[in-house]
Amino acid sequence: MKRVFGARGAAAAVVVVAGGAAAIVGVGVFGAHGAAPRTGPLSVHAGLKKPPGAVVRGTTLVDEKGARSELGASVSGSMMGPLAPVAVRSTDGKLIAYNTWQELRPVDADKSFSAQGIEKGAALGVPSLRIHDDQGQDFLLARGAYSAAWRHDGAIAFVQGVDPVFRASAAYDGQVVVRRGVHGRDVTWMSARAHYVVYAWAGDRLLFYRIGLGEKTELLVADAPGKIRSLAEGTAIAVSPDAARVAILSEDATSVRVLDIASGREQSWIDVTIATPALRWVAYSGSWVGDHIVAPASAGLAVFQVGPGSLTLEQVLSLDQAQFPAGVQEPRFVDNAGNEIAASADVPPANGNNGVSFLLQCDRVVRTCERTDAAPAKEWLRQVDDTATEEGGQW
Repeated sequence: MKRVFGARGAAAAVVVVAGGAAAIVGVGVFGAHGAAPRTGPLSVHAGLKKPPGAVVRGTTLVDEKGARSELGASVSGSMMGPLAPVAVRSTDGKLIAYNTWQELRPVDADKSFSAQGIEKGAALGVPSLRIHDDQGQDFLLARGAYSAAWRHDGAIAFVQGVDPVFRASAAYDGQVVVRRGVHGRDVTWMSARAHYVVYAWAGDRLLFYRIGLGEKTELLVADAPGKIRSLAEGTAIAVSPDAARVAILSEDATSVRVLDIASGREQSWIDVTIATPALRWVAYSGSWVGDHIVAPASAGLAVFQVGPGSLTLEQVLSLDQAQFPAGVQEPRFVDNAGNEIAASADVPPANGNNGVSFLLQCDRVVRTCERTDAAPAKEWLRQVDDTATEEGGQW
């Protein structure tokens, strides 16, 4: 799972993602016959007409009931890739914050800036966050901003760029701010200027990344404005339902740790390369429901079981690499029993064909999946993240 954060990469993200696709995968702990889940391949076939949750695509929002509404701008995850959701729903379920990208000049991801006549510092685009409410109203939250996360009380955290314009061959530095309500004032929680991505709230604590040289990621915790500490190097797979723990992926993507967020103490650990079945790697941005964690993996999907002081690999679900060569991204459980999972998957362009996106829904006991028709990957077909809604008690 390659991340693209450089000046050229972010500006060309729509081009890069045009080589990708989004997918939603449903997986079950126990099927209709009460069978235990087993490792094995997923069989994917067409036929899914209604995704398991709300999704965004281009300038369209499709809610859980299939109703469509028009967004104020096209969605885009070009500034953070799979590190954070493209669209997130508020705790009360009434508001959706989504990421957008205003292109100031086109960029060919396959060519250098110099080959395109783009000089250092040239204005390439502007990221922004917008709000879409349940009445169909759509408005700008912040210009030069990206990666939002809702707190249980309706406050929203995001990265605010020092310069709203994204420029060629220049770092896009920002600060982490929290706004109490969409019309409130911004309070700076992390004032040091750097490249950040907001990940999620864990109760009243904010988790966010600091991106360093070579795309090195460090997960930070803000206990309050200005009270920042390093939790771990690497990336987060998921926050526990009680918001007390977080599953962390190592930088080499071969091991997973469960950490107590308040103390940073390690509670459990697993090396997936020597697990049964063994995996070459797992990836970040998954989901945690009950005592189960789902994450992208080299084979497709990995489901872990969390116990008191233990972490075990319960099931590996493999996808046809010819059909989904880049695997899946951002898997999400979509029920409180951990029986279904939502995810995205990228299918790069090949043989002159553009990248496409699918939504899939699967049962991990019988290991069969349904998928929607393909959508152009450049439209950023993604699920709306409902983590804040779930923490708000609707599950």
